[in-house]
Order: sequence, then C-alpha cells, then structure tokens
Amino acid sequence: MKSFSNTVRSLHRDLGYFVIGLTLIYAITGIILSGRGLGWFKQEFKSQAVMQKSIETKKFNDIFIAEVQKGTISEVFPTSSYESVKKHLNLKLKKQEDTVYFYKAWRTLEVRYDSNNGSLNVKYVGYPAVVELFIDAHKAAHEGAWFYLAILYSVILSFLAISSFWMVKGKNGFKRRGIYFMLAGFVVVGIFLSLG
Repeated sequence: MKSFSNTVRSLHRDLGYFVIGLTLIYAITGIILSGRGLGWFKQEFKSQAVMQKSIETKKFNDIFIAEVQKGTISEVFPTSSYESVKKHLNLKLKKQEDTVYFYKAWRTLEVRYDSNNGSLNVKYVGYPAVVELFIDAHKAAHEGAWFYLAILYSVILSFLAISSFWMVKGKNGFKRRGIYFMLAGFVVVGIFLSLG
C-alpha cells in the first residue's frame, strides 16, 4: 500500500499534467491583461455602414446594438462578441458638430454618426477574436460555464501548492530548503503589495 507522501506525490504529478493547458491559457492571458495599457496584441478595427437617419441620442445605443447583431458592423465586432456587446455596450455622446455626432464607449470604441445621411464610421482598438476568446475565459463571470472550470482549476492549484511540501525528501525538501523559498515568495508578494 502506498504511503501518504507517495499518494500525494502521484496526485501532484497527475494533476500537474492535467492542468498544463489551463495554466498556459491563464499565464498567457494574464500577461496580455497585465500589459493591456501597453497595447500588446491589440489591433485597430474600422468599419463603415449606413443606418437610418436622424436617430435620437437616447435611442442611438439600442439601434447601434441591433445593427451590430445584424452583422452590419462585422469588421469591428465578430459574431463571437455579439452577446458581450449586447450586455456591455453603452455609447455616450461626447460631442456634436452640426449634424455629426461623436459617441464613445469603453476606452477604445469611437463612433461617428451623421444624422443627415445615416453614415456611420466605427473605430475600435481591441484584440483579435481568438485572443479575445481566451481573455473572456480568463475573466469568467459566474454566469458562464468557464466559471466552474476556473473554480476547479483554483482548487487544483491550491492542492499543487500544498502538496509540494511532500514532493522532495531530505536536505532539498520543504523542511530545510523549501521553507526558505516559500518565505521568500511571501516576502516578494508583500513587497509588490506595498509598492501598489
């Protein structure tokens, strides 16, 4: 019969293999999100379309969302992001020059609408669809299926951290060498928390 430490080491190994894919997704998207202010991987998307004329400002957001969902502005909003657009898009009027209205949403979406002829110019700086998909998974909300996988992943990571106490025996084990590395890790976290 396997000893407790052998069982823990086997589980640590197998669960480590199991989460390789998830770990890479979280690591890569974490790097991208940490550097989002630097514009890593971002692209500029532009689209032109024609909507109905003379749309009232208070109705513009809803009509714009309807156009997105019809695929009128597909260069900017791929099909995979339609639901996100419906939930989160909130265009605000920033300025008006005669019959031309300038709307903005988020920090990177700009819409120019000419109410005289219905012409629409949309500019959005964002991630390519594949990258956006993984970023959405990383930021999983509790309504989505990915949320449950994220919880499972967090539990497995916690187990991997704790089970590392039993991974190596002797002078290179946790009780001698490992405890110093663990304390160093806590100190580094403390330093970065104090730096803000």
